[in-house]
Amino acid sequence: MRPRNAAEEYHRRQRYDEAMQVMWAAFVERPSPQEFKTLQRHAKKAGAWPDYRERALREIRSGIAKSKEKPPGLARTRWLAEDHSVLVEIFLDEGNAEDAWREAGVGGCSDALWLRLAAVREKEHPEDAAPIYLRYGEAGVARESAGRYEEAVGLLVKAAAAMKRMGQSVEFVQHLEALRAKYKIKRNFIKLVEKKRKVLYLE
Repeated sequence: MRPRNAAEEYHRRQRYDEAMQVMWAAFVERPSPQEFKTLQRHAKKAGAWPDYRERALREIRSGIAKSKEKPPGLARTRWLAEDHSVLVEIFLDEGNAEDAWREAGVGGCSDALWLRLAAVREKEHPEDAAPIYLRYGEAGVARESAGRYEEAVGLLVKAAAAMKRMGQSVEFVQHLEALRAKYKIKRNFIKLVEKKRKVLYLE
């Protein structure tokens, strides 16, 4: 019987401790954000979520620490990388943006999560979001070789808006002009910048 099915049966019989033993074992085997949510659902049924939440976060932190301790070249823990992506994603899913931001700052996270963080913080903390959008926007321009720059320029548009809220539109334009000079041979990029001039230069 699958762990979730077994746990559901234990819940039905009001054998909550046994249900949580099953789900905790499943979580430890794969301490991912998805399994964290599953653990949460079952722990709430058992009226034990606060305790299990703290226990699960400690388990994740312990796994990350162990991954960092492994010598270079040795296989990492399957579900936990050295960075703090799992914690960042969990906190974002919980709506806990401040803890997510702090974890990313302490231990790093995936590119996709950095961009999620920027989207969450751009309104109230444009000073945090702007550098992320600039970094990934420029990286996209540098990486693209097939002439499709929509995603990269879209990030630069977001950077322009964030820097405008900071009163730094001049600084953004200087950065953009430097990018245009650096990648002037990428004609499709230059054309798209001109097409998006109104929202990039905020004229």
